[in-house]
Amino acid sequence: MQNWDDFQLLLALKQAKTLRGAAKLLAVNHGTVSRRLANLNQRYGVDVCTLIQNNLVFSEVGLRLIDAAQAMQVSFNEHQVAIDDSIKQLKQQITLSLPPAILQFVLMDVLAEFQQQNPQVQLNINTTYALSDLDKSEADVVVRAAEQLDDYLVGHRLCPISLGFFAHRDYFAQRGEQDVSWISINSCLRPLWLNDSPFPDSPIKLTIEDLVLRHQACAQGLGMIRGAHYIAQHFEDLVEFAPSITSYASLWVLTHPSKQALPNVKKLIAFLREAIRSKQHLINQNAASVRS
Repeated sequence: MQNWDDFQLLLALKQAKTLRGAAKLLAVNHGTVSRRLANLNQRYGVDVCTLIQNNLVFSEVGLRLIDAAQAMQVSFNEHQVAIDDSIKQLKQQITLSLPPAILQFVLMDVLAEFQQQNPQVQLNINTTYALSDLDKSEADVVVRAAEQLDDYLVGHRLCPISLGFFAHRDYFAQRGEQDVSWISINSCLRPLWLNDSPFPDSPIKLTIEDLVLRHQACAQGLGMIRGAHYIAQHFEDLVEFAPSITSYASLWVLTHPSKQALPNVKKLIAFLREAIRSKQHLINQNAASVRS
């Protein structure tokens, strides 16, 4: 067993349980898998794996080889993140994951400054509201809004995201209190924040999954929302008719412990910390009002 391809073949056969399934996993045709298995059996002089009544059967030798293959795969996976990080560093690439709204309304206008400071770096941005898996190197740096995060991550807690209750400036003039309604992310479960709103009993008549589009719908008079100040201020027809007693969460800039010493990761984290803190008065308007 001197070829890693042989280990991959056995792992694919073990996982798929059929020749055709293994061929699909390996992205080759059925004949190639059958031929490689026959060569492997011939090389050992015993049947490592045979096909009996359309079922793959591994001999004791085959099972020991699979154990070795799985051990090699685990060992390689332990080094995969470090290998990927080294490749990115050599290529001067770095991946940032953050919510679309944070990019659009907080950081978009300052990214040119990062490029000017680091002209050799290629910045790859992944916009998502899900937390990228740093263990699998889906991102090098993440910006996230959360109360608590996994303990193994390292980074900086910056500022809370302040909220308020918003409506179109003419929304209440055009209807009575019994006719007002909410826009929310879903209507299956009434959010707890409704209990602390000025209209806790008003119905949810429109649901929109996208955060920014909920603000836009509200700005067009389609209902009331609990929204973020940093987004709402970009819609001139939105007015805050009541404050929210709670913030949404805090913004964090995070990375994996294995990445924190990488030069480009350190540069990006330092830049994001400074950029976000310079806009803290927009993100957390409750703190701004207390200071004033």
